[in-house]
Amino acid sequence: MDTLRDFLLARILEEETLAQAAIDVHPDGHSWTAADDPDSAHFTHWNPWRVLSTCVAKRLIIAAHRDVGSGLDRRSEDPDRALKAHACSTCGQYDEYAIEWPCYTLRVLALDWVDHPAYRIEWRPQRLSSGVGRAPAASSGLLPTPAPTPTPTPTDPISAPVASPMTSPVTAPLPEPARSLPTPRPGQPAA
Repeated sequence: MDTLRDFLLARILEEETLAQAAIDVHPDGHSWTAADDPDSAHFTHWNPWRVLSTCVAKRLIIAAHRDVGSGLDRRSEDPDRALKAHACSTCGQYDEYAIEWPCYTLRVLALDWVDHPAYRIEWRPQRLSSGVGRAPAASSGLLPTPAPTPTPTPTDPISAPVASPMTSPVTAPLPEPARSLPTPRPGQPAA
């Protein structure tokens, strides 16, 4: 297995093969329906036809995020990091803002098989610059300590404690909905 793309396509082929085998052992028109077994709802939801359609979707994602060779990230201030040896065809418009391939999208897609023996740790997704993505481990000490929540004052109807909807009905008054002002017509002064 050379690339993340190869790994993904091999796993998808395995899933397609299993799903097709499940379809082939049943007569035409068979439907997977829930029974008394507690697992049946799960298997009904993830029936072989759905697995096959998911495989098609994953193949389309892989095709959209292909390696187009080298690309230049003109946003980079460090010239050593500006040239990407492998750039994604979709992420960051590779001809102007190259994103290293395999991109975040493919790395996230591979998380379905993180427990597979051929999965490589270097394929795990890294945090995006927007802050979205893999969170730091709790043991690293990098997680922020949560700010204390303010204690609601009983005189403020908006922040008054509300009973859990699972145990009792909501008793706090709801705020009035905001009223919108009519939009003035062109040439008419605002009210």
